[in-house]
Amino acid sequence: MLKKSGKGIIRNLFRDVLESSEVELSVIEKYIDPGYIQKVDGVILDYHGFIEHMKKQKQVIEAMSVTFISMVEESDTVFTNHIVVAKKKNKEELHVHVIAQFTLKDGRLIACDELTRLLTGNEEDRNIGSCH
Repeated sequence: MLKKSGKGIIRNLFRDVLESSEVELSVIEKYIDPGYIQKVDGVILDYHGFIEHMKKQKQVIEAMSVTFISMVEESDTVFTNHIVVAKKKNKEELHVHVIAQFTLKDGRLIACDELTRLLTGNEEDRNIGSCH
């Protein structure tokens, strides 16, 4: 059996979970392990916290796109440097620069450690990567 590329898994996760307008638990379960831990700018979310984060984010965000500047894979780790552009439901737009380390196990995400920097947007958007 051919092993899935970690970079491919991360790209698909972003497309199917983060860029989606819906929070679909069956899709999240496909990509994210129930023991998942996410650290964003010092805020720690577990699997259920991540789901709440996605629900909260989708209450505010109308559309989101991710552009990967670089992506490096080594063993079970994928590092990304990417830009998130989000259009809020109030029509404001924000841009966020993200540096992230993703850890995979058996084809699913078990951990994420990321730093975010708001490039454009309101001060209230600074925690868009960890709100829940």
